Amino acid sequence: MKCFPVTFILMIVIETLLAAVMSGLNFYTNGHEVEENLITSRRKAIAEHDHKTDSGYGGILSNEEEIEALQNLEPYEVKPHMQTILESIDENKNGFIEKNELATRLLQTYKRLSIEEADSEFETSDLDGNGFITWKEYIGDTYGSSDEDEDTLEEKELFVAADVDKDEQLSKIEFRYFYTPEDYPHMKPFIVSGIMNRFDTNKDGEVTFDEFIADRIQNYNQNDIQEEKEKFTQLDVNNNHILDEDEMHMWASPNNFMIAESEAENLIFKSDKNKDGILSFEEIMDNYMTFISPDSEGYYIFRDEL
Repeated sequence: MKCFPVTFILMIVIETLLAAVMSGLNFYTNGHEVEENLITSRRKAIAEHDHKTDSGYGGILSNEEEIEALQNLEPYEVKPHMQTILESIDENKNGFIEKNELATRLLQTYKRLSIEEADSEFETSDLDGNGFITWKEYIGDTYGSSDEDEDTLEEKELFVAADVDKDEQLSKIEFRYFYTPEDYPHMKPFIVSGIMNRFDTNKDGEVTFDEFIADRIQNYNQNDIQEEKEKFTQLDVNNNHILDEDEMHMWASPNNFMIAESEAENLIFKSDKNKDGILSFEEIMDNYMTFISPDSEGYYIFRDEL
């Protein structure tokens, strides 16, 4: 199945986790809505994207080699291998894993997944196999036609923005900018432009509440409208009853480290037996499947239980 060129992956990670840890931030909990709020030309069908259900997600296992190595170990070999991994995460070498260390490691995992997904899509869309993707090549593979229409204009703008060397084609690195622009600061203006083009109907650089819900209100009941008002208020950081570009960008783009911190907090909550706010290696070893499995219940198949 084809994916959105801009999946905004991490915004949709761990819905239940965010509901538990960040219950006050309701606008972060609906994956489909976040996708809907982005550039309207992103029309390819995709289910909610949750890194924890990706086949390549391994929690604190930061690369495929670590995942494969652990899967192939005999039961008695797992804990010594985990010890080595934990030592690499323990940046200050105090023998404990602190929240910031765990979050940093999870963030590395997220970044790896983002790159791997973009690179996989690149290989699929590079129809002639020359190591570059032109715009016509991309839309031909994605939409089944090389004809442009109004719905692809904003997506093309993002494509052009990702073409750093302006040779009218994207290298594998440039395609990453296009596919997950939220991961690259230099792409922020183009993300914001796409969002504001959709919602700022009077083009004054601000989004009122009426503009915020204009294209959805016909499907809303009073409860839905009230929820949108609450969400709008949460987004309105400076309390001026309008959303500026930065506030709209906050809505549409993930704070990757915040999400990693949330997952780290959840993992610590599950495994911190003495409730000191940090994890000993022993505490992690006793609950190690939680740290390497997407669903925290043993997604990966190992040879035997320890």
